[in-house]
Amino acid sequence: MGGKEEEKQLLCLVLNKSFLPFDIVSWQKAITLEIMGRCLTLEYHPVRKVKSVKRAWNVPIVIKVNSIRSTLVTGAPTRMMIYYRDGFRCAYCGRMLKDNELTIDHVVPKAKGGKWTWENLVTCCRDCNIRKKEEIWIPKYTTPAKPKFLFPKYMKLVKQVDTATRSIWDKYIPQGLVKSLAL
Repeated sequence: MGGKEEEKQLLCLVLNKSFLPFDIVSWQKAITLEIMGRCLTLEYHPVRKVKSVKRAWNVPIVIKVNSIRSTLVTGAPTRMMIYYRDGFRCAYCGRMLKDNELTIDHVVPKAKGGKWTWENLVTCCRDCNIRKKEEIWIPKYTTPAKPKFLFPKYMKLVKQVDTATRSIWDKYIPQGLVKSLAL
């Protein structure tokens, strides 16, 4: 492996009992959970190992625990979280755009009592936003709902893992998010 890849963090994606991602933990915590029998290891890093004086361990990068938690998304959404949830696509016309070409639209406009909530926000191109004005339009290309995935933590930490870990994690991440990260 090259120098930069070796410098990347060894992190582990944690899935709940329904195989939905709900946390990311250090390799140390993942190995501890594995040794204590508190998780099922689904994937190990294909190359990297951690070593002590007497032993070498495979590094878990995907584990499943018996928790029933299904989401870590808390609080109000951010602009970028809405972009990722909607896959950088206009909710009304379906065009794929870059983040600087999108706006955030209130399905129920603020003037009519619409709030800044997961259920009332969608991504929108400027053309549709101008045509919509203060009307209520039903989004065709997205469902404005609170996601069942830990966007903020994942978005921050996915950049800190190596290519091998990321490609394995992609198998366990909701497909809409994997596609939007490829942009």
